[in-house]
Amino acid sequence: MKELNRTVSILFFFLSIIFPLNAICDERNDRVKELEIRRNINKADLSNLKVVDFAWLNKSTGTLGKFKFVEIKSTSILGFKSINIEVYIYDEKGAPTTFFVPLNDSIAANETKKFNSITTPILPFYPTRTEIGIRSAEISYDSQSFSFEAVDSIKILDFNYIIDDSVAKIIIVEALKIANKSKNYYNDIEYRIDFMDSKQKIVASKKFVIKEPIAPGQGKTFKNFQIPGLPRKQFANISLSVESGGLLSSKEYLIEGGDRKHVDETLLDIDIDDPPVPSTDLKIRNYSWANNAKHTIGNINVEISNNSRFKYDGVEIILDFKSPRGTTLISRKVRIDDYIDPYKEKLFLDVPIGYIDFDVTNLEIHVADANMIGYVKTVEKAKKKSSYQSKQRTPKEVFEPGNNLIVVDYDIQNFGSIKIFNRGDIEISDIEISVELFDQEDNLIKEYNIVISDVITPGQEKTFRAIDLAGVDQVDFVYAKVQIGNAKRSKRVD
Repeated sequence: MKELNRTVSILFFFLSIIFPLNAICDERNDRVKELEIRRNINKADLSNLKVVDFAWLNKSTGTLGKFKFVEIKSTSILGFKSINIEVYIYDEKGAPTTFFVPLNDSIAANETKKFNSITTPILPFYPTRTEIGIRSAEISYDSQSFSFEAVDSIKILDFNYIIDDSVAKIIIVEALKIANKSKNYYNDIEYRIDFMDSKQKIVASKKFVIKEPIAPGQGKTFKNFQIPGLPRKQFANISLSVESGGLLSSKEYLIEGGDRKHVDETLLDIDIDDPPVPSTDLKIRNYSWANNAKHTIGNINVEISNNSRFKYDGVEIILDFKSPRGTTLISRKVRIDDYIDPYKEKLFLDVPIGYIDFDVTNLEIHVADANMIGYVKTVEKAKKKSSYQSKQRTPKEVFEPGNNLIVVDYDIQNFGSIKIFNRGDIEISDIEISVELFDQEDNLIKEYNIVISDVITPGQEKTFRAIDLAGVDQVDFVYAKVQIGNAKRSKRVD
């Protein structure tokens, strides 16, 4: 009997160890997932969503095209919904036509899935070649476990008001007291006022927005403002509710004017890479026709600017040919087999766009994609002088910049870059910065203390690149924390 009790005691001892470990593991996984949701909630990163296979079922000219299946692979820890694909079909002369097709289905995290019986619009020709890509999607997640909606987070604690039903027809708000009961940052919070009759039936509604940001756990009271526009219908009372709000990162909260004391430094966004985004980095500055004669192969000259640190080639542009009323008649995807360097502009001459048998008077062009083939860590300084003239040879003093300097973004591992915003009204230099690297268990594994001797002027947002972080590429860290210490300013003369 004693032996049995001893065995049971040992079993419970091991179980007491295993279950807390599982709980800790689940908590870490939840944190990683939450950070991924925050990164993707406003605009999904589609790099982890790929079309890996497809098969036509019908592609006859003049009929609705139909795929037997389109197979998509997700390598993300998140699921996706509202998936839209773009189908590029090419005729025998190599001229492309584009269709945008909604799948009306979802895909789970790390899943490979076949979407069956996908129908396209009527095919104008028999496709000799077909390409399919992901155009857009939204992330899907358990909103009960991860709530990011302002309607669930912002609680109205008090609402004192006066109805002015005279000539003004306004609501005078004496005090609106709210509290943020979530871990999220918000701004542009939209409220809805419901006007109700004596039977509590809504007879009219009105919305208004308060733009001021609010931090997790923060309470705020807004006093003495007016809401114009009472309804014509009779009402007995009103009720106030939260309708929506803009989700911010901690850095965006600071840029919007938030107070750093409400930012939990341990929960600052993990090291967010500044990845290549061709559709954003590359812009069409101008274009001209080299040949736009009907019933010939068209050629176009395109001037593109690259506003990023990345070098690209294989630039894919979309040409949307419009009717006089703005309706897209036909879209063509054209690949430019040439490169463009970082922070440069380039004119690509005589780019073939395929056979022209339509009106080309109204044309819109944008960059769809490109291949990143390199990057630079430094940027050539512009030769033109800044409109802000710094004072030369002025004695400087050390001070604490506080909220005057905000770390907007950083990429520690790949590019050694830190972007800082000077929200103050003085020129600041010799910025002391600490960079701390943490593992998945939140243990500090490496720390750098650096000084950026360059100058950042008032109102300037500046990226400092190629910062010397010796051996950072050998450190296996999960996230980084970047903090500003002291800096220097022109010495004040009393």
